Amino acid sequence: MIGRLFKFFVLCAVLYAVARWLLNRRQKETLRELFQTLAQALLISSLIFVGLYLAGFQRL
Repeated sequence: MIGRLFKFFVLCAVLYAVARWLLNRRQKETLRELFQTLAQALLISSLIFVGLYLAGFQRL
């Protein structure tokens, strides 16, 4: 499991380095906005599922 996490970390680091190297400032800002929106959507959906679970809807 540690090996898989390390590979994932290395992959993320390489993708980050490539994005910094290839993209200009405006493209980086757009990419940052995309990831922020995605992170917010994932947090909101997880809160909805936790709320539904606590409300008694275990079989969704």
